[in-house]
Amino acid sequence: MARPIGEIIRTLRFKLLASLLLLLGFSIGASLIGIWTYQQDRYTELAKDEALRANRSVELALLPAMVANDWELIRQTTADIYQIFAPANLGIIGADGTVLVAGDPTLEGHRFDRHRAPECTACHLRPESPPSQGEIFLETPGGPVLRNVIKLTNKPECRACHDPGQQNLGVLFYDAPLGEVFAALRTVLTRTLLTGALTFLVLALVVSLIVGRYVHRPLRQLEEGFVRAGQGNFDHWVEVKDGGEFQDMAVQFNVMNQAIKRSFAEILRKNWETEQLYTFVRRLSQETEWHNQLRRVIVELLLETFKAEQVALLLRREKRESEITEISWRESDDSRCQHREDPAPPAAGELPAWLEQAWEHWRRAPASGIAFAREDSIAWASLATQHVSLGLLCIHRPESRPFDEMEKKLLAAVCEQIEIALANARHYRLAITDGLTGLYSKRYCEAEIRKFIDTYAEDQRRIFSVLMVDLDNFKPVNDNNGHQVGDEVLAQLADLIRQHIRQDDIACRYGGEEFIVLMTGGPREAEQSAIRLCRTVSEHLFHCQDGLKLRNTISIGVAGFPEHGQTAAEVIGAADQALYAAKRDGRNRSQVA
Repeated sequence: MARPIGEIIRTLRFKLLASLLLLLGFSIGASLIGIWTYQQDRYTELAKDEALRANRSVELALLPAMVANDWELIRQTTADIYQIFAPANLGIIGADGTVLVAGDPTLEGHRFDRHRAPECTACHLRPESPPSQGEIFLETPGGPVLRNVIKLTNKPECRACHDPGQQNLGVLFYDAPLGEVFAALRTVLTRTLLTGALTFLVLALVVSLIVGRYVHRPLRQLEEGFVRAGQGNFDHWVEVKDGGEFQDMAVQFNVMNQAIKRSFAEILRKNWETEQLYTFVRRLSQETEWHNQLRRVIVELLLETFKAEQVALLLRREKRESEITEISWRESDDSRCQHREDPAPPAAGELPAWLEQAWEHWRRAPASGIAFAREDSIAWASLATQHVSLGLLCIHRPESRPFDEMEKKLLAAVCEQIEIALANARHYRLAITDGLTGLYSKRYCEAEIRKFIDTYAEDQRRIFSVLMVDLDNFKPVNDNNGHQVGDEVLAQLADLIRQHIRQDDIACRYGGEEFIVLMTGGPREAEQSAIRLCRTVSEHLFHCQDGLKLRNTISIGVAGFPEHGQTAAEVIGAADQALYAAKRDGRNRSQVA
């Protein structure tokens, strides 16, 4: 595609060539003018010299005839000279300005007025003044001529016929033709111009080739380099092999391009880190509870951010005088996030091998920071806040994609944010949970029910159910064994409830030996969960202090929203009435409102 004229004019190549060619044209033109001026002056001088010699020869040839005053002989001699030398004209003008003899017979008898005739005034500038020069150029019908005029003085040999007192007898004029001289000059000029034009074209071609080869091409290579760099291609390499400043510029450009590449890669890395960290923090900030949802969010974010195969989060949770380890994990080929709680290290084979390996690492080095194994494809990150150990992160990646330095730095920053989120969630959990059972408080339960109701207002498919759970015959346990044993029974019942409900269900201590479980879904689905929970508790043996072992049962009332109530109080009241019905009908059972 042809480039526009305006774009071509703005290029450095055009400006440089135009400047050089203008300078070259000026130089050649000045040379031609000098040659023409010199040749013209030289040819003119040669013509004048030739004319003077011819004039002198004519004078000598006519002198005998003029001394003899033989006009016939003068005319014959003039005619002979005219035939031999072939001047433009030849003749004698008398003192009064009359042409006495001329090679052109038509001029004989013609009288020149010295004061008016252009041929005379060219030399006689003032009246009665001597002529200023002896030759003039005249334009005649036959072409330009150089008229040479020789004064005929009254010499002694002439006084036989002329008055001795007369000094000027007349003039002898000789017109030397300059047509051929001017033709020769025109030929010289034409050939000089042709030679100059040819020289100009050759030099213009040579200059264009030199500029294109040693200026334009390197500049185009540098320009292409800048264009590629502007498009983000920092691997483009400019090669200028001509040496000199352009090669130095190309070297400096390549060095600069590589520096920009490194800086740009660093900016991209920082931008990637910032984006990933921002996404992580934004998601974490939406979850402030130590509930399963926060653990699941952390696991899923780690799995997605680091493109991991397996991610696990091991958290330490205080429970009265003991500790419980909560384990949440997920594998890339499984959409479910697994969760379990263990009061002590699990027995061999209860957990996947990679989780047991993480547990063992945490047991040996609970506060070791971030460690890598299997050629940086496994990362263990201990989590702590204010010198209090919170837990451990375990991330497994394929051996073909180990953690690079950028991802290691990101992992360190992510761990700091997770520690902050877990610490905040830990404090929040202490504020909203029951100190004895670790379940959520009554106030938290009521707030969550209101959230469920607001969610239903936006999407009426989001129904939920309430399970009101109460220990059967709990008063005799306290009366016969003491409140400490009663507290142990309540704490173990809370563990059973937590372990046998779904991950998103919410278990709360409502007061005394009463518990509430909030779960999504209708009352029929909730009733199945209630039946399984009743069976689990009835089969459980409560181990208390001093080796005391007890068995106990629970009764559960089930109510659904909006089926059994339009407000939180109505739904809880319906579940409470169903609970009393279950107790009235024999305990160790569940009842739907």
